[in-house]
Amino acid sequence: MANKTTPATKNEIERFHSWLATEDPLSIATHMHVDADAAFSAALLSVLKPKAQVVFVSADSKIEDARTLGVDLSIGERTIKGLDIGSAFGLLVLGMKSIDRPIYRALRSWAFQLNLTDSGRGCRDAVVLAELVKAWRSLGMEDMGCFKRAKELIEGKIKSERSNTKQKQLAGNVKITNGVAVISNGAKIRAGHVFKRGAKVLIRESEVGHSIMISKEMSRKGIKLSELSTLLKPKGWFVHSEGFLACYGSMKAPKDYRKSGFTLTEIESFISTWLMSHIKSGSIKVQ
Repeated sequence: MANKTTPATKNEIERFHSWLATEDPLSIATHMHVDADAAFSAALLSVLKPKAQVVFVSADSKIEDARTLGVDLSIGERTIKGLDIGSAFGLLVLGMKSIDRPIYRALRSWAFQLNLTDSGRGCRDAVVLAELVKAWRSLGMEDMGCFKRAKELIEGKIKSERSNTKQKQLAGNVKITNGVAVISNGAKIRAGHVFKRGAKVLIRESEVGHSIMISKEMSRKGIKLSELSTLLKPKGWFVHSEGFLACYGSMKAPKDYRKSGFTLTEIESFISTWLMSHIKSGSIKVQ
């Protein structure tokens, strides 16, 4: 995203915010034969204003209607092009920063990418949004089809970010004892959030089974759960070859945790003993 906000960018953000504050009925306009900037800009506006009508117009159309916002268009008082940012989508995402931080966080990496590719600059991302639109075109999709696919992706990205924010909050309630954290209430919390709080090992008990995961710090120091293979494998546990995960059941292969060969208390006990041995050896430290 741009480091400085130019007067032109400020004016376009104000135009965007004014449109958002306007009650329905509203319209979203973008150019025919949509590219990534047009498709994803219109899609984001549609997510924010689901009742707004989406229309595809000639790129030289003049947009003046107060209830219409034209994106990736440049003629008229009701358009957003984002030239100083790099893309219309980048400008919209920047405009969300002050009114909905989760949406901004969810989409800023995509905005950065479009700021590059829509300005003719290179991008090293593994998946390029512009290439997605080309792929959709190759499947015979027209403008509305590309727009709908872009909207699905944006809705999913925003939903994922909101879920991630909630998980961070829930992670704050997970008890960590001598570096060992336990989640047994079925809460969906990313391991990374728990490890950032200082846990070295995360034990889970859920409807899909039992699992043990160690932090990246442990893995970098050469500590592996494969050290416990002789204890776990005879009970039918899977131990990952890289040693960062051991489980009896998973989302991909659910099992009854009551048949894992260990109670949750027993897992906590031998994991705490195992971790303590590494702490005492000086190979790892806990907070």
